[in-house]
Amino acid sequence: DTYDCHDDSAYFLFVVRDPIERIKSAFLYERPTSEKSLKKRFPELYERRKNLYLDCPSFGVFESFVQDGLTKHGRASDVCKIRAFTAVRGERHFSCHMYFNYQFHLEGIPSDGKILVIRNEHLIEDWNGAEHFIGGEREIIPPEEANTTIVAVNKSKKDGKDKELSEESTKILCRQLCNEIVNYKKILRRALNLNYAQVEQSVEELRETCPDYADVEEGECPVAMPDIREKLINTRGYEDMVMEDGYYINKEKLETTMHTKQAEEKMEAKELMDDDGYALPYSV
Repeated sequence: DTYDCHDDSAYFLFVVRDPIERIKSAFLYERPTSEKSLKKRFPELYERRKNLYLDCPSFGVFESFVQDGLTKHGRASDVCKIRAFTAVRGERHFSCHMYFNYQFHLEGIPSDGKILVIRNEHLIEDWNGAEHFIGGEREIIPPEEANTTIVAVNKSKKDGKDKELSEESTKILCRQLCNEIVNYKKILRRALNLNYAQVEQSVEELRETCPDYADVEEGECPVAMPDIREKLINTRGYEDMVMEDGYYINKEKLETTMHTKQAEEKMEAKELMDDDGYALPYSV
């Protein structure tokens, strides 16, 4: 977590993955099995997760979340559609992994901070590269020993159908994650342990998933890059301002405020539909 790091840290290590796979994993990881379980296991996160998952019952699997929550023709209520849009874009705090996205972690470190990156799709190669870059062995993890050296943790036990995403839904999600894709590429390009060929390799893999958005740069997305300065202050803090101080100073404007006035949300939702078949939270 970058908000736990000191600004003068020698390096900042990012473990990244394809943005589509990341948000799919985040959705499934944080989806509660039941309201009782959510209350018991995560009481501090109960309201946030309840608002996205339990109060929007059609968001049962990720395919339904995209089709019902991120399209104009979706079955979800206007309120739930707003929650889906703002969750995916990291604008409101329903899911921790969605809210603390690539933009948050990248802008949460100094602009001249030194970044090392481990790509989930090239775990052993990048782990060895990062280790060697900081003065360690060239192959601290021999490729042939990868399966015995790195044990999978938090391995999903969910049904395979939970992870399926249609071509149409993938295209919709790529559009909504356009800025996340831009920040993902920024992180790759700043990685000291990755060369041009490795960065291009990841971009090429992204082209297979999101061909219309893999090569988009900042300012070219359907929605402008969000200004998250307030979000960073509230969660990371600056100078001598600790997280609690940031909260009380900015509590009236917190992005993480839960939605208590559904009537206002419904009115807002109606104003946020555009004419291209997809609901957009902002006019562009």
